[in-house]
Amino acid sequence: MKKIQSNGVLRKSGKLFTIAALLIALLAMTGCADKVRAFNRPSDTQAWGALIDGTKGGAAVNDERRLGTVQSLNVGNFTTGGASNEEVAAFTNRRAVKLVENVNWTNADDDIADINFPAEISVPVTVWIVKGPFNAQRNLAIDHCVTTSSIWQSERMGVRFSQFEIVDATGDPDASDYFDFDCSMRADIQNDIGRRSNRINVYWVDTVDGGSSRGQACAFGSDFVAMGSTANDELLVHEFGHNFDLEHVDGQATFDNTNIMESSSSTREFITEGQLFRAHLDGNSALNGVYNARAGEPTRTCSHGADNNNCPAINTRIWADGAFPAN
Repeated sequence: MKKIQSNGVLRKSGKLFTIAALLIALLAMTGCADKVRAFNRPSDTQAWGALIDGTKGGAAVNDERRLGTVQSLNVGNFTTGGASNEEVAAFTNRRAVKLVENVNWTNADDDIADINFPAEISVPVTVWIVKGPFNAQRNLAIDHCVTTSSIWQSERMGVRFSQFEIVDATGDPDASDYFDFDCSMRADIQNDIGRRSNRINVYWVDTVDGGSSRGQACAFGSDFVAMGSTANDELLVHEFGHNFDLEHVDGQATFDNTNIMESSSSTREFITEGQLFRAHLDGNSALNGVYNARAGEPTRTCSHGADNNNCPAINTRIWADGAFPAN
């Protein structure tokens, strides 16, 4: 039996507990902590993840991983001081990657970092069918479009095609000059066949570097892709990876042929959060240099092998990728 006295004291089994003491006990049980909160997710139940930098116990913490489906995620108790940046990088489906710099972590236990996810980035693309038959190659290009879009969506790329224009260039009098393409022809094919500005242009030829199943972006961060006539339908997402300034992951122990940046594969499907960070934030990425799609947002210079305060490791994963667990 218990009752509340008029003096605000709770009496139970002969012991007195002030309301303040009960609140302190409750906070100890629930673990008062700093939080990150996500706004503008596609839905209130959409999974999202964060990489958090700050200081805990006087030591720098870089890329501490958090994952959940609720709006607010507890992240422990970050404090001021230490050698780390104070920031949060966040990822979710159908939204662009977001980096919040200069988070005000204090010595209090109730700091909140708000993440306002930007809208999904919409990019136009023009495909030039140089080597026919046109209808067959047009259908192949559409297959690549569908596969690329599917991988981007499932892997939280935060990018979609706003236009996938396909141009019949098979009748161009110069077309046959480029059936067997290599990167020395890049400027000429754009001049002779055509080029749309402020977008990536894709040229469907016969062979690239001597192979009909190969592709080339010819440079990191470029607005250009050449595709062979029999390329597997997940090759375009690989070449766009180069456009977004991503390098090959061949031979690295924490990657296999399921990653989009494996150079020779027909099973590409995964993108790490370390790769997504670079694709969005690297100033040389086509998202910034070609499309100017992130005006006003932070950029970073992150080499492929960088793993430091400014750049998560290329193999950083908030979600598992096939055989490779989250880390």
